[in-house]
Amino acid sequence: MHHGSADEVARLQLAFAKCRLASLPPYSKAAPPSAQTLQAHVLPPLQEALEGFGKLRAHTEAAEAAYLASRVHATAGATAERDVAAQVFVAAERAATLAAQRPLGRLADYAAEGVLEAHLAELAELDAAEAAVYAT
Repeated sequence: MHHGSADEVARLQLAFAKCRLASLPPYSKAAPPSAQTLQAHVLPPLQEALEGFGKLRAHTEAAEAAYLASRVHATAGATAERDVAAQVFVAAERAATLAAQRPLGRLADYAAEGVLEAHLAELAELDAAEAAVYAT
């Protein structure tokens, strides 16, 4: 599944994890899915999707993958991993909100001397800050 663009691969991994979840029997408190099944078959594609979306700075999609990972960890009884995934979800949601609020520039805005360089420096700072969002 590693042929195609990074976006396609991440989307396929997320879809694959969702299909794996859908193929499980309906949840029953008396007979929940085994932690081994969830950790072996559902969590690896979710982690790959999260890593792919993180590299692309696709925060909304990363938040979805982190949310599902958190739910799967909770079902598997892995509380510490659930909390880490939930923190990544919150950080990705926050990054998505900030990215949506960021004003878009126009080419004419950068015509004055030094403005483009300052904007590029600001983008480098933002990129470094966003890269820290998915570093766990």
